[in-house]
Amino acid sequence: MRPFTFFVVALLAIQLLAACGAPSSGATISDNRFSISLKEFGIEPKEIQAKAGPATFVVKNAGAIEHDFMIEGVGKIENLLPGETKTLEVTLRPGTNEIVCSLSGHKEAGMTARLAVSP
Repeated sequence: MRPFTFFVVALLAIQLLAACGAPSSGATISDNRFSISLKEFGIEPKEIQAKAGPATFVVKNAGAIEHDFMIEGVGKIENLLPGETKTLEVTLRPGTNEIVCSLSGHKEAGMTARLAVSP
């Protein structure tokens, strides 16, 4: 194989592998353990893929004002002061949940994320 052809084939293979990688599950620390960052006015990651069962969310307020972290219908961390980190342990059921900061006006300002839970 010519060097140029080899280079092109190798480059295409790398791009294909990158495109076919595992779907993003947010900032996964380990199996069903997630690192979440809150700041004005967003939640990162915006989408989390988890498995049903026990899950842990390590949530840091990286912003300059107080926030909270709520997985609607599942659980909540209140009063996260700037720079503070708290942990929420929950049991997830299959389905989709919205994650929000429930402080007045924060959800409306964009502090939302999506949690998709597979069986």
